[in-house]
Amino acid sequence: MITNYLKIASRNLLNSGLFTTLNIVGLTSGMVAAVFILVWVQNELSFDTYHKKAEQINRIVTHLQVSKEETWHWSSTPLVLAAELKKLPEVESVVRKNIVGTLPIKIEDRKLTGENAVYVDSNWFEVFDYHFVEGSAAQFASEIRNVALTESKARQLFGKSQAAGKIIRIDTLDYTVSGVFKDNPANSSFQYDFIVPLAAFWSNPKNFQNDNNWHQFNYETFVVLRKDANRQKVGQKLTAIISKLKKDEAGNASTDTVLEVEPLANIHFNNQIQGDSQDKGHRRTIYIFMGLALVILLVACSNYVNLTTARASIRSKEVGVKKLLGANHAHLFGQFMTESVLTCLTALGLSLCLVFTLLPAFNALTGKEFVLSLSNASLWYVLLGTTLAAILLTGVYPSLLLSSFKPFETLRGNNVLGSTNAGFRKGLVVLQFTVTVVFLLATLVVYQQMKFIREKELGYDRAHTFTFRLPWAMKPKIEASTVKDRLLHQSTIADVTVASQSIVQIGSSTSGSYDWDGRPEDFNPTFSHIAVEDNFQTMFDLKMAEGRWFAANSPADKDNVVLNETAVKKLNLPKPIIGQRFDFQGRKGVVIGVVRDFHFKSLREKIEPLILFNDTSWSYGVYVKAQPGKEAQAIRAVEKMWDELIPLYPLEYKFLDDTFDRLYKSDQRTATLFNTFTIIAVLISCLGLFGLATFTAERRIKEIGIRKVLGASVAAIVSLLATDFVLLVLISIVVATPIGYYFMSQWLEGFEYRIHLHWLLFAAAGASTIFIAILTISYQSIRAALMNPVKSLRSE
Repeated sequence: MITNYLKIASRNLLNSGLFTTLNIVGLTSGMVAAVFILVWVQNELSFDTYHKKAEQINRIVTHLQVSKEETWHWSSTPLVLAAELKKLPEVESVVRKNIVGTLPIKIEDRKLTGENAVYVDSNWFEVFDYHFVEGSAAQFASEIRNVALTESKARQLFGKSQAAGKIIRIDTLDYTVSGVFKDNPANSSFQYDFIVPLAAFWSNPKNFQNDNNWHQFNYETFVVLRKDANRQKVGQKLTAIISKLKKDEAGNASTDTVLEVEPLANIHFNNQIQGDSQDKGHRRTIYIFMGLALVILLVACSNYVNLTTARASIRSKEVGVKKLLGANHAHLFGQFMTESVLTCLTALGLSLCLVFTLLPAFNALTGKEFVLSLSNASLWYVLLGTTLAAILLTGVYPSLLLSSFKPFETLRGNNVLGSTNAGFRKGLVVLQFTVTVVFLLATLVVYQQMKFIREKELGYDRAHTFTFRLPWAMKPKIEASTVKDRLLHQSTIADVTVASQSIVQIGSSTSGSYDWDGRPEDFNPTFSHIAVEDNFQTMFDLKMAEGRWFAANSPADKDNVVLNETAVKKLNLPKPIIGQRFDFQGRKGVVIGVVRDFHFKSLREKIEPLILFNDTSWSYGVYVKAQPGKEAQAIRAVEKMWDELIPLYPLEYKFLDDTFDRLYKSDQRTATLFNTFTIIAVLISCLGLFGLATFTAERRIKEIGIRKVLGASVAAIVSLLATDFVLLVLISIVVATPIGYYFMSQWLEGFEYRIHLHWLLFAAAGASTIFIAILTISYQSIRAALMNPVKSLRSE
């Protein structure tokens, strides 16, 4: 029986080659898109859960209340907290890390920058799971001058030869590669290529002395709790400990700090943490993409259902004959389900090939390294789940419909589908193009918002400017002013300034270290701050609202400050503002100027109060503005200077344009991902519409022939065939407009500075959909209209 089903199903599918191809291509496209989306979603939802002790591992989070209105949220804790943690009965083990970012590395004569570096406790590999391919965790913990590398980094540094046992120089000291571990999985929050023992960091007495107190929050602390431990109670105990041991300036116990125990799996989604450099997940984005996968799959399945039910009238006589010959409902249902299963399994095979073929492109698109193999259980869960869903969606209703025809009605040639089924098919078309309109609208809004960000006037000029930082631990010390003087003699360099941070992203902030006349005692707002030079304003073309900038070589201005307009409003300074007393971090000066507000953070955030001060003695950031068109020569001049003055360290520079783009890297990737799947959804909808247009033209071929004989023009016939579909698309536009407005309004709320949802965007999305629909059906409509009516009227 099954063999018979398969033979008949294969013949039927081959005989209707065009429609079979449309169904398979549509289903394959939908399944590939759904698989990639769900792989990404599963990766996001499974962050850090692959560790054996994941359910017991927790991070300690600090909530520091800096004023009545504001609380800071840090992932860091004091170094000395670990000793107190070990005393708690609920704690099995404690491990810390201190992110260093980059390390200056030298291997023989090669100078390199070791990116993604971290210092960790020696028991790091006992708490977290890594798979060593060379060396071991025990070897790493055996000496303080050891380093562990990822497999890809070891291959990059040492080629195919064994890395374990090799020597690399970090700063001025030699370290031994004691272990090489497999690359961090895509769902890991710890994307470190270089792992170094904390003991090596503390071997410098100054580092340990600076951190060994309750006021320096420089370490992320992780604890493995007993399975029966209560996180909330442990957090309360830790808060009591730090409140008792952390003293304020008067020597009293601190009451402004609360410690929270956060599950490891929550780290990826904690967007509350300030200054966290890791890419964070957004649950709303995950839910959107889960819905996107479902919608794309539904659109693909709708094509199959639409084409199958539309062609049901052709197969009605086949059903009638089979029923008269004794076939029962179950046999016919099984026959049509077999066709659906064959179609879906063919799509599955093609999907599997395409998933592996397109995986590198998908990795480039997402910026992650997904690794899929045929032995990957997750891949099969997604693929088989998607296939089963497709079989149910594309098989059950068409099979029930086709097997339910009454034999005498079908053989008499009566309408076996009825108006209800036609309405159902029209409803599916409306659904498909509602999705298309929403997706096109979303694409337009995302594009306009990203364009708005790129083109918005930020209040400063970052063109032709790149930056590098001087190594803080270099010996002998090279002053930033010395570097600046050398570079200003180069004709390819327009200007050079020294600052504590990049103007594109000022991250430093403080609270409570300033005072001014009329300040309420309990008013300690948070201010961002940056140390700048006298030429900082002219180099970045900052505009002054009132007062003046810092004067060159002015000892008095070392204590004075310039505020931005937002800071003036926040402080509620009385007029005249210029000359008002302002004490800042021990400096007793006055406000000498007010700079117009400029965006020194992402446009997702409001402009905050900013203090600019004129003491760059502890600043290591050098900012170079090249002459227009001479950026390459300016970089070569910097490289030459660097090799002469700082030969032991690698030069690492970056353009401010690149720094600015990185602020929106995650948004841009999400937008690109969304746009890619939008195109797929639109193409799937077009495939279905093309199939329906083809079928409609075939079914009305005699009508078209008669109309042509009676004098109908090609334009009139094309209009006749297209009108019904265009009406359905117009209904889709009406339905999609409020849906699109709601979702895109929600998305735009994530930006403090954003575009407005103008009616032209909705009109453009609707017009694009109508154009796509007409373009899709025009080929078959024109082809049918141009056909010789003699041939169509002769055929039976």
